[in-house]
Amino acid sequence: MKKVANISRTVKHVIILLLILATAKVSLSQNFTENKEVFGLSYNYETSRVLNDRMFIIGNYTIGRRSFEVGISTNSYTPASQGFLFQHKVFLNKKQNEHADFELKNYNIRTYAIYKFVMFGSPVNSLRKNHDVVESERITQNSLASTNINTIEHYLGFGAEFDLYDNLSVETMVVGGVNNIKNNSKAIVIEDQILPKTDLYLTWDISIGMNYRF
Repeated sequence: MKKVANISRTVKHVIILLLILATAKVSLSQNFTENKEVFGLSYNYETSRVLNDRMFIIGNYTIGRRSFEVGISTNSYTPASQGFLFQHKVFLNKKQNEHADFELKNYNIRTYAIYKFVMFGSPVNSLRKNHDVVESERITQNSLASTNINTIEHYLGFGAEFDLYDNLSVETMVVGGVNNIKNNSKAIVIEDQILPKTDLYLTWDISIGMNYRF
């Protein structure tokens, strides 16, 4: 039941983000009518200073220099892992013609600046370093039998896309930011309540993936 509830919660979040993406599409397409709209899908593998490997499938909507992307995790290494992300890219390539519109297809290599937001939940063994369970008279082994973490992550950084064939490209990005982790294997007892400990980390995140634009 808990897993079903988590999946339902993730789906709701994704739907909300898709609605936001659709609203942004309408707004941007009205304001930038001369720029071509491009849709695409990507599959990314990533790793970070704090968390082990994870993967996301991502849908993107690009107009002009801006790309808005929403993704959900598809982590085959730890099936209990669930999460979603939102990314906003701004492509940095100089226009080939000052009076022409910016079009992605005109560039075999595209560099960009990116803001990345991630919400992620997984077993505690997804952390790179081992965390010991806090020993306490009020904490029983059963109460921490299912240890997990939940993260809220904010990143800024840069990346690049390299064309391979037609609309297919490979992309890589390096970002840095903060990772707020709620970890129930570091339980704290406050007024007879067992509460997960929250930690804030400065971290980096490296991602590589394949991207196809229609």
